[in-house]
Amino acid sequence: MGVFLDTGFFVGLSHPKDEWHERSKENLLEMSTGKYGLIFTSPYVIAETATLILVRTKNNQEIIKKLYQYLYGTKRFVRILPWTAQIEKTTWKIFQEVNKKAKTSKSWLSFVDCSNIAFCRENNIETIATFDNHFDGFLQRLK
Repeated sequence: MGVFLDTGFFVGLSHPKDEWHERSKENLLEMSTGKYGLIFTSPYVIAETATLILVRTKNNQEIIKKLYQYLYGTKRFVRILPWTAQIEKTTWKIFQEVNKKAKTSKSWLSFVDCSNIAFCRENNIETIATFDNHFDGFLQRLK
């Protein structure tokens, strides 16, 4: 049991002008009750989130610091799962299988999104905090 946090959740939580800011705060409050178990993310999500926040905020250091505090600092609430050779192998398998079947670019899954699925499968996590519906069919979304 547990919940995996996707990039959109972190961007929403960290960036007050993001369209998902309020919903991310509500999700965090709900997760803090322990209803979903432990809270996880991955190094790939962190890399993607940091880059998106850098770009979307035009290098706003206050928002970058806020993200850092959630991940590593005094406001830390998430466990970062380690990248392993097995996760990499599973991610590549999902990436190739899903995108081979994709009929349009809208049904493509990024490598990071495929890694989210791999991390969840390898760690028996069934729920993902995301605002992306392309995880439907793979994981239960916390909306």
